[in-house]
Amino acid sequence: MTKEISVNLAKKIKEERSNKNLTLSQMVRKTDINRTKLKEFFINDRRVFSDDIYQKLWRFAYYDD
Repeated sequence: MTKEISVNLAKKIKEERSNKNLTLSQMVRKTDINRTKLKEFFINDRRVFSDDIYQKLWRFAYYDD
């Protein structure tokens, strides 16, 4: 099953990455999401992902330290 990441959540994820100065490689380690999937999100602005990836990105945006 897939979920679409809302505009607000996408903005929050990008803000958190920017605030923490994380590279794509660091995001891969932190979220345990495939680099290709993260590239699709950050570079190609894709917003429809599996439930698992959606949950990992949501956790990164709201609960990551």
